[in-house]
Amino acid sequence: MRRPRALTVALIVSIALHLGALVSPGWGLLEKADPSGEALRLEAKLSAPPAPAVQAAPQKPKPKRVPRPKPAPLPPDAPTAQLPVDEAEADVPDTATSAPVSVEASAPVPSLADASAPVGSAAASAPLADASPVPVPIAQRLPRQGKVLYRGTAGGFLSIPAYGQASWEHDGERFQSRLSAGLSGPESTLDFRSTGRLIGPQIVSETTQDNRRGKLSTGLIDQTAGKVTMQRGPDTRERQIKGLAVAISALPQLLVTLDESVEKAAFFIVGDFWVEDSVLIFRGKERLELPAGRVDVRHYVSRTNNGSVIEIWLAPAWRNAPARIRIELGGVTIDLKAVEVVIEGQKLAHEPEP
Repeated sequence: MRRPRALTVALIVSIALHLGALVSPGWGLLEKADPSGEALRLEAKLSAPPAPAVQAAPQKPKPKRVPRPKPAPLPPDAPTAQLPVDEAEADVPDTATSAPVSVEASAPVPSLADASAPVGSAAASAPLADASPVPVPIAQRLPRQGKVLYRGTAGGFLSIPAYGQASWEHDGERFQSRLSAGLSGPESTLDFRSTGRLIGPQIVSETTQDNRRGKLSTGLIDQTAGKVTMQRGPDTRERQIKGLAVAISALPQLLVTLDESVEKAAFFIVGDFWVEDSVLIFRGKERLELPAGRVDVRHYVSRTNNGSVIEIWLAPAWRNAPARIRIELGGVTIDLKAVEVVIEGQKLAHEPEP
């Protein structure tokens, strides 16, 4: 009778372990040690840095002009005796004995230095500065348009299939982004949207619009005054901030613009009717097996004071698109893995057809 009881206990333990793996996908991952030292507090850059001065090419020294000696005046011609000629012959000029045409001695002779100068330009004119605009660093790292479709799991105690999408667009000055996920569609559970500006190498969020489970909230981020004002129906909240505040939908794009040498940073995250201080940690480089294919990524983890955890894996081979996003928010865990990646109209990765 003991053997069936032992088998029953082993079966229960096995089911519990498998269920735990499904409920908490992060249990199977070994946590890396956090970087030591204080986190770098990110500040909002409200003005673009001055463009680097264009240095002119070194000029060659202008050759000194040596004055030319004036030619000596010609001696006056001796008067010639007039010979008598016939009246008929006087009307016909004699070309052989006519006076030669003299060249004005005052006309300057072009020198070698003058001949080498291009026509229509000064001999020592300075080179023209490059009139093309200086490329903005953020425009080089962050594509102007991108969209990633996801498939994954969502839930608390039990995990069920979920879908999601992340998209962004900018014109070099204005920026907008969206991050959504749900069970019956890519926006049925949560839908985060935001707008902002690109200033130098940084994204500065200005407005947010969050729709979580049908509850719409809006926010205004005033980086200059250091405050965030949120509204949901008749409720209004205001939070003071010291440093950069970024909308949750723009977090993947903020990581793209972040210096890769930064391993630990601090900033505020504006989410679903809340603003919390957050610490971002770079977990290192990994390789993921996703529905869209195998890809090398950079793993970031952001933890806020209210217990929310946002993990983002950026894929450099996909123009730094977020290949995977995992969110723990309000007791719900959503794990999204890329199915299709489209950057600036070009499909970089997609799940193979069955």
